[in-house]
Amino acid sequence: MDAARRNTLLRTAGFVLAGVIVVRVGLHLADGLRKLGTIESHPRWGVVLLSGAVFLMAHAVLVQTWRSVLSCWNEHLPFWSAARVWSVSNLGRYLPGKIWQIGAMGAMARELNVSPVAAAGSALLGTLVNIIAGFVVALLSGRALLTTATSGIGPWRIIIIIAAMAGLLLSPFIVPVLAPVLARVLKRPVEATLPPRAVVYALIGNVVAWLVYGFAFQLFVIGMLGQAAGGYSSYLAAYTISYLVGYIFLFAPAGVGFRETAMLEILQRAGLALAPEAALVTLSSRIWLTLLEVTPAVVFWAHHRSRRRSLTTDPSDVPT
Repeated sequence: MDAARRNTLLRTAGFVLAGVIVVRVGLHLADGLRKLGTIESHPRWGVVLLSGAVFLMAHAVLVQTWRSVLSCWNEHLPFWSAARVWSVSNLGRYLPGKIWQIGAMGAMARELNVSPVAAAGSALLGTLVNIIAGFVVALLSGRALLTTATSGIGPWRIIIIIAAMAGLLLSPFIVPVLAPVLARVLKRPVEATLPPRAVVYALIGNVVAWLVYGFAFQLFVIGMLGQAAGGYSSYLAAYTISYLVGYIFLFAPAGVGFRETAMLEILQRAGLALAPEAALVTLSSRIWLTLLEVTPAVVFWAHHRSRRRSLTTDPSDVPT
């Protein structure tokens, strides 16, 4: 197959994939809005908007983290180019399997002349470290939940927390071993070793991002319910644990269903909300998160397409 035909097929597949994602997201939003219509609420929209701004700040942290990781392979991207790749590829989470996100990030980065090794390696590294960091953050912030879940087995609670902390501290050594294994499974070109500095950058950035996401979620709950019944760590745990539960079930697009079930249970167990309030937060947060993830991606994609079209029609333009 010649290069022109292959590129045409790839572009066609990309449009089909984008269409499937848009349909799935639309169905999720419509279902959430329908259910929300049955619950009475009086949101404080100013606080909800503030929570959205904080959520996008966490996105920015992850984009900058990815740029820092790429620099370890001597690859460099402008912030807004990296933000476009990160935001658009993130839509791959809305398809079953989750690996679409990794593949899309690698492919889009290569289009910007980033080496295949750096593109695939940074995408795999970000995914692995994000899960490890999220797991540790969830354990440490959800100590009360862990105590309830492990009541009667005393010392095991301490052992679990120590093991999690050890895993976090040892991740610069563990991740370079795991990444090539995952790369072979996903058939991605990754070097046998990853730069330890890249793992450290990814670790710090992902931990900071989880902490910011937790604060954004607490603000969102205040905006929807008018108050926050618990402390910051409880909301950090509720957000992180429910996200990770949704991620574990690879066949569920964006963890739909599993994430909501986990969040509903955690909010009630932690005493953060009664059943109707927990349902309101759970359903509205799905819509909130989807809009905050999809909107930047659509804006970046539309701007990029418009810019490419203008460059095609006006050859005198020189890309910057």
